[in-house]
Amino acid sequence: MASMRTARIAALYTYPIKSCAGIATDVMRFDAMGPLDDRRWMLIDQHDSFITQREVPRLALVRPARIAGGLRVLAPDMPALSVSGTGGERCTTWCWDDRCAAFDEGPEAAAWFSEFIGRTARLVRFDTTAPRAADRHWVGAAAGRAGALTRFSDGFPLLVISTASMAELDRRLADADLPAAVAQRFRPNVVLDGLDPFEEDLADTLSVGAGPTVLKVVKPCTRCTIPEVDPGTGHHEAGILQVLALFRSDPRLGGAITFGQNCIVTDGLEGVIRVNDPVGVIHRF
Repeated sequence: MASMRTARIAALYTYPIKSCAGIATDVMRFDAMGPLDDRRWMLIDQHDSFITQREVPRLALVRPARIAGGLRVLAPDMPALSVSGTGGERCTTWCWDDRCAAFDEGPEAAAWFSEFIGRTARLVRFDTTAPRAADRHWVGAAAGRAGALTRFSDGFPLLVISTASMAELDRRLADADLPAAVAQRFRPNVVLDGLDPFEEDLADTLSVGAGPTVLKVVKPCTRCTIPEVDPGTGHHEAGILQVLALFRSDPRLGGAITFGQNCIVTDGLEGVIRVNDPVGVIHRF
């Protein structure tokens, strides 16, 4: 049984460097691995393991901006860093359980990030000739296909949340005498307006724009401590997870706290989606 209703895109974000600040955009384009440039770069330690806000909340203050194929990176009390986005020594690194091919962005970037976060770090760029597949268990027959690939994301090319779900969380935070949260804490790519709270949990597909670009909802997003990092200060502030645990614990995922839905692109990769585009939401019951 299925039903359909119409929502709209309220906001779009990409995150060029994994776990650093995102970039709000009015227009989003895709390639086989999801939104262009999303999680194209990542910080790694001396053991080739990735570094995130989980252990370094201060990364929230690192603000990348796109320039001519590369990045200009800003952070408090630091000079601007330019990253060319080309060349570099080949290397491999771990992103969760996946061994990923990458390019090292060099000693200047390594020194800049090491100074800012106070520990040894290197900036690496995803090698697009060696795509990383989203989890076959969740994407099924789409596994390994264009649109079900990703770069350095936690596991899927897109994350969708809704303004109604944020409003419901804020209502519950207020009841607990906690400040409202901003959507950026949850690091979505697509924010939908016009749904009921957590209606995205019921969605099967999201058909965006005239093309259309079709997003397939594949897995609830389990939550770590990153939503408790204030993106404005880079400080960890406990409270959000405790509130979410009261009503967002998912028995299908071993009781994990979930918020938002991971998606893949099943049609219209060549298309463009925009803020205020209509979204046909097909429910799955």
